[in-house]
Amino acid sequence: MLSKIYNAVTSLLRREGELIGRDENGNSYYESSKGKRWVIYDNVSEPTTIPPAWHIWLHYTDNAVPVNNNKRKIPNLTGTKDAYYPNQKVKNYYESWNPNN
Repeated sequence: MLSKIYNAVTSLLRREGELIGRDENGNSYYESSKGKRWVIYDNVSEPTTIPPAWHIWLHYTDNAVPVNNNKRKIPNLTGTKDAYYPNQKVKNYYESWNPNN
């Protein structure tokens, strides 16, 4: 609900700016004639979908417009069945310290 309101409000601002580019997640990036920069999210207003290169551009760290390299972001898989688990053999070699030995 809030993301729809946010996108509706920012779409009004979009008319005052020029489309600079889009990222691989479908987010659109704009800049006004006064230099203000903003993003219109593709679906949900989720800042973690902004690639690092576009984040740098949005925060005026670099004025170069990022080139789309078509790499898809892999979501954080922690807590899912696809999460990374290190080799369990390490457990077999570990022996806890006992002060009585």
